[in-house]
Amino acid sequence: MEKLVITGPTPLKGEVEINGAKNAAVAILPATLLIDGICTINNLPNISDVQILCKILEKMGAKITWNNQNEITIDTRNIDTTQAPLDLTSKFRASYYLIGSMLGRKGEIEVGMPGRM
Repeated sequence: MEKLVITGPTPLKGEVEINGAKNAAVAILPATLLIDGICTINNLPNISDVQILCKILEKMGAKITWNNQNEITIDTRNIDTTQAPLDLTSKFRASYYLIGSMLGRKGEIEVGMPGRM
């Protein structure tokens, strides 16, 4: 790990943008299935795991809108299935988060084994 050493009499000023955490995002996105409504999540990292989860949610009936690079609105009012797309969930190690959310919402779920391609 590199370090930055500052010497001199001038105090530092400025702003630093902190990106959202992947592990939090992959838990929060499936949690939107627990409600029959609309959620907006900001400071979301735009990474492949998040994009795969969005595709899974869309195939299950959710409407996904990217408001900007790191903010998303998810409408879960049209979730009409208890089957997560097996082709996508099997590629995604954290697909087990869908299990709890869908059991809470519908009482059942069919999901592919996580991480098997």
